[in-house]
Amino acid sequence: MIKISASDVEQALLIASKELNCSCIDLDYEVVQQPSNGLFGIGKKNAIIVASIKEKQNKKSQHNEIKKFKIEDVLVEIKQEINDLFSKLPFEINEIEVNKYDSSIISIQFKGTDSALLIGEKGYRYKAISYLLFNWINPKYGFNIRLEIEKFLSNQEEMIEAYLEPIIKEIKQSNNAFTTKPFDGVLAYIALKILRENLPDRFIMIKKNEHNETYIVVTNNNE
Repeated sequence: MIKISASDVEQALLIASKELNCSCIDLDYEVVQQPSNGLFGIGKKNAIIVASIKEKQNKKSQHNEIKKFKIEDVLVEIKQEINDLFSKLPFEINEIEVNKYDSSIISIQFKGTDSALLIGEKGYRYKAISYLLFNWINPKYGFNIRLEIEKFLSNQEEMIEAYLEPIIKEIKQSNNAFTTKPFDGVLAYIALKILRENLPDRFIMIKKNEHNETYIVVTNNNE
């Protein structure tokens, strides 16, 4: 359980969800102090909440409920909802393709005259769209997503593979631990997948440094 102070209850909930690494809907919380503006700023009070993650049993029940879905049974529904959502944007985009990638991943592909605009500078729009879609599809249906917009993801995978190729060779020839450079957003998970496929006998995990940057550590299983 943690205590959070913020300008209002909503902000306190967002901070709590970030610190506890969960969604706001997964929080049990109590408002200890309601916010107050005071008089002319005098006596102003922040909102204070105490929060914790909901009981594991509830999470387990939710997880089991999600698992009842099969990708083949929900593709049409997901495709319709995604196309309805993005049809409201002022961009010329073809019908968004939604297909089965494997038993746990849904492939989502954007194409069209303006689809490249959805990538944004340094991929910031791509990351936002990926975050939005994942945080809808995963909690509701239990599947991960593979979002492709005009080969952005494929190009990122090629770049990461080129970076990791000499590293993987070095790791295979050595018993030393290795730490990668920081990766941004989806790149960390691409790198994690490549490393685990090529180094099945090593212990590989994602970590964050003091600057909240994501990197990957590779060690021996016995370390």
